[in-house]
Amino acid sequence: RAEVPVLDYLSHQRRLLPRVATCYGLNFALHGLAQRYGERPEGADAQDIEAEAAALKAMSTAHATRSIQESREACGGEGYRAENRLALLKADSDIFTTFEGDNTVLRLQAAKSLLSGYRQEFSHLDFFGLLGKLAERVEVRFGEVNPITRHQNDTRHLLDPSVHAELFRDRERSLLISAARRLKGRVDGGMDSFAAFIEVQDHLLTLADAYAQRLVLESFQAAIEAEPGGGQQALLGQVCALYALWHIEQDRGWFLEQRYINATKAKAIRTAVNALLGQLRPHAVSLVDGFGIPDQLLAAPIGIAEAVG
Repeated sequence: RAEVPVLDYLSHQRRLLPRVATCYGLNFALHGLAQRYGERPEGADAQDIEAEAAALKAMSTAHATRSIQESREACGGEGYRAENRLALLKADSDIFTTFEGDNTVLRLQAAKSLLSGYRQEFSHLDFFGLLGKLAERVEVRFGEVNPITRHQNDTRHLLDPSVHAELFRDRERSLLISAARRLKGRVDGGMDSFAAFIEVQDHLLTLADAYAQRLVLESFQAAIEAEPGGGQQALLGQVCALYALWHIEQDRGWFLEQRYINATKAKAIRTAVNALLGQLRPHAVSLVDGFGIPDQLLAAPIGIAEAVG
């Protein structure tokens, strides 16, 4: 029996293809960020851009490090051979991960910026007055969770880009409001504001991750809308759906706890991810080639077309 390419196994598809999808989304998000930075008026407030840069830098470098490690393991002994360069890439990514500071610090910086960003909306309030205003909104969210969409699990619904966008936005907003509520509760109880901030850091890190993932999704969807119709747009749509559903699946515990989905829908999302993986498997090489990395830069036996098939 002929040897089966490792990417034909569902286990390896789940390990690698969602990471390719995330690379596409990050590529669109980072290019968009660079463009907005270049176009901003001189002297303009850069708080939003700085928050995006912090969140996306943390997400992209962590993603690179994990993806290289996953790829190395998936390739077995070939992945460890020096000539295949994965070990060298891993050494480089370890350095990139701490450029501009530890990723944990950058994520906290982004989360703090999200909290303080509401000062412009509520300029008449001080910072903790603002937190109180945000905390008042927490009750609203539970009334906004649609019981119909929570149970809806047909393929058309699960692949709907607007559904993905809504879930990502709602997760970020809910985390922001609940973080504000936790901070306010501690400060109202007499805790020092710095101590309160430390006590909710786990929450703020989750908020920063949700923020970064939402930025990537919106950039991905905007790039698809800008594409002329045709096969390329349809393929990118599948890649974007994989990005969205895979991240929802990875964080399904939160979505279940907050009643945005139920157990049946969580299982349907996993099934939809597996179906997308099967549909994208024949395009795996062309998707990677789409980044336009010259062969001389790859310069690894494992990266030639005959090796990856």
